[in-house]
Amino acid sequence: MSINNITLKDKHESLLKQGELPFHLFESESIRYFTPSPRQSLVIESQKNTSDPEPHQISISAADGYLYVTNKRLIYITVSKGDINNFSFEFTQTPSLQFSHKLVSPWFGANYWEFLFHSTKSASDGFPYNKWFKGTIKFNDGGLFDFIPILNVVLNDQVNNAQIDEELPRYEA
Repeated sequence: MSINNITLKDKHESLLKQGELPFHLFESESIRYFTPSPRQSLVIESQKNTSDPEPHQISISAADGYLYVTNKRLIYITVSKGDINNFSFEFTQTPSLQFSHKLVSPWFGANYWEFLFHSTKSASDGFPYNKWFKGTIKFNDGGLFDFIPILNVVLNDQVNNAQIDEELPRYEA
């Protein structure tokens, strides 16, 4: 997990408006999913721990932004309003972060994706270490039900099949 660690292209704001990629891809990285509009909000909050001497909570939010899933990482880029410019994490770090996630469909309001992670020195750039954080990304224009299956496939491929270097056709029943 990292905050403001994405190297954005020059004039990335205009690239976002034109629907072009505002950041550079890693070698052999490809886009698997992206949101067509910037109406995704992000909130990341530290979780209370009774043994933690720090009384204050950390709360980071962004009102609008684009979400990208590549075959190597998840990237959120804030458009106009927020405490951060961008947020990302590499899928290979999910075991060390004790990462978990779920889809939430409330009775009222937008569907959202909720994730939980434990910050570590080696995998959490920009977060205090040894704390639990809960994040939510609300999909205000829909798209969550397209996002989740793609995310699950990419997570599985990076965590369980990282040694496989070729893209084979998937078995479908």
